[in-house]
Amino acid sequence: MLFEIDLFVKVKNNFKTIHSTIVFADTVTEGREKASEIANSLISKKYKEIQFDIQEFIV
Repeated sequence: MLFEIDLFVKVKNNFKTIHSTIVFADTVTEGREKASEIANSLISKKYKEIQFDIQEFIV
C-alpha cells in the first residue's frame, strides 16, 4: 500500500508542514514506523518535536 505522510511542527498556535512524502508499506503500522524514522531524522535544534499525519495514498 502507498501512504502519504505529512510531517509538521506547531509554531505558536499554528501548524506548519515541514516535509511531505509517499512511502510504500505493507501495513499501517509499518507506515507509521517509517514516518517516525523520517521524523526522527528531521529533529534538530529548530524542530524539537515533529508530529505526522498518515493516510492511504489513492491514485
